[in-house]
Amino acid sequence: MADMYYEIHPEVEMVDLEEIATYIARDNPKAADEVIEAITGMYDVLARQPQMGTEYSPLRDTLKGIRMITVPEYPNYLIYYRLLPGNPSIRILYVLHGARDAAAFAKEHHRE
Repeated sequence: MADMYYEIHPEVEMVDLEEIATYIARDNPKAADEVIEAITGMYDVLARQPQMGTEYSPLRDTLKGIRMITVPEYPNYLIYYRLLPGNPSIRILYVLHGARDAAAFAKEHHRE
């Protein structure tokens, strides 16, 4: 099997991770760094084992065909990704806190 790799949608870093880091850093800048490091560390894990995430079954079609996994050290944070057809890779599409409405966020921030 060919080596897997990952792509990150540009808005993941500019929107999702920035919002997470800013929110946490208000109370604890060190914790913000630790959470972001744990999240980004999962990208390599997912690239090696892309099936470990659960296929997301949304009520709305906004997230159809997308997989989701929690960040083990911080299970309130979820990574949403898609297996890319025709090549051995994944694309990270969203990183969100579990309390957020993922389908509504995806509708507002449509990413492929």
